[in-house]
Amino acid sequence: MTKYNPTKDLPDFATEYKTLSPSKLAEIVLIRRNEKTTPESITMWFKRHPEVADGLSKTIVGGLPTEKQAVDASIFEYGNFETLPSVKNWVVMLNNRELTEDYIRGKITLLKGVCMGKVHTFDLVGEGKWVYKHPDRLHLNEVMELISMLKERGIDTYSYKRDLKDFLESKGEPTGKKIVVGKPKGYGKFARLFVPMEKLNQILAWLKTENFELSVLDGFMFKTGTRITASLESLIEDLTEVGNRGILRVYDKGRRSIFPKGHPWDKYLEPSLLTDIKTLIGNRTKGKIFTIDVHVAVRINRIVIQRFAPETLEQYPDLDPNHFWRHMFAQHMLRKTNWNYAVVASLGGWTVSALEESYGKPPEELVKQWAEKWEWGE
Repeated sequence: MTKYNPTKDLPDFATEYKTLSPSKLAEIVLIRRNEKTTPESITMWFKRHPEVADGLSKTIVGGLPTEKQAVDASIFEYGNFETLPSVKNWVVMLNNRELTEDYIRGKITLLKGVCMGKVHTFDLVGEGKWVYKHPDRLHLNEVMELISMLKERGIDTYSYKRDLKDFLESKGEPTGKKIVVGKPKGYGKFARLFVPMEKLNQILAWLKTENFELSVLDGFMFKTGTRITASLESLIEDLTEVGNRGILRVYDKGRRSIFPKGHPWDKYLEPSLLTDIKTLIGNRTKGKIFTIDVHVAVRINRIVIQRFAPETLEQYPDLDPNHFWRHMFAQHMLRKTNWNYAVVASLGGWTVSALEESYGKPPEELVKQWAEKWEWGE
């Protein structure tokens, strides 16, 4: 049996099979050399030999189908798709916008799925409704055809329109008003979601006796408008006491190139909320304030919403029981501030336009009252 030599085998096998996929290469090594290796080992070998990996990438791409040749599945292999000219150029443009690696990867995955005809849960190639598309030859007409098919199937086309429009324009292909991205399906659907304060207090009071930590977490999200992820990541070290009040710095959604930890927001804690948080922390001096699992929070919050406000889940069956509290912050704070969007947006972490789009305009009757109160005199 020939001794396994990755320095020779991997470049030869990658070139022969037109793939840089570590899992595929590990399988090929087992079949051809009867040597067991792992995808992780192959990945590490490529990282230790970047010049080889780069040379292979160029060689393999050179041997792949071009825009003028029939497309086969080899262009969709791991590492191949990303090095195709149009895709590589798009990645460069996305990187120049200082987007996160995960966000860019998601866009490339969507584009690859489209080119393969695998969108949402459908295999359009298998259905005979689509053919493999080389990204260099993916043009506006094909994208519009795809979006039309998705609409017919009731699929939210927002992400497809957003990313494919951007990809086409990165190739210099204008789309104009032929692709209007708009808003995600269901955007603003919770504008009328409102549970009276009396019921919210009942929920928090019941939780305080049954699950104190969750009552504090829900109270914090409700009184500050903080998202669940940022709340669960909040640290004891970022809590500052100012008299009988507190300030907790959290890190929420934001451009990671500017804010690596997330956008910093100072959340102002009224006395009773500060007391509850200090009780929850106890003698701990560092680490996360909340230790409850997010899935446990979802399960229990769904139960208490069902118990005290069942009509809410009947009207909004897909409501996130944790995000419910951020919705309630917006709805109640808008009313407390007499619909002062600038104040509520600043406290909760929205732009004014996003807050208006998500939760609607003030009631018509209130606008009428404002008009009468501040009308022009003679």
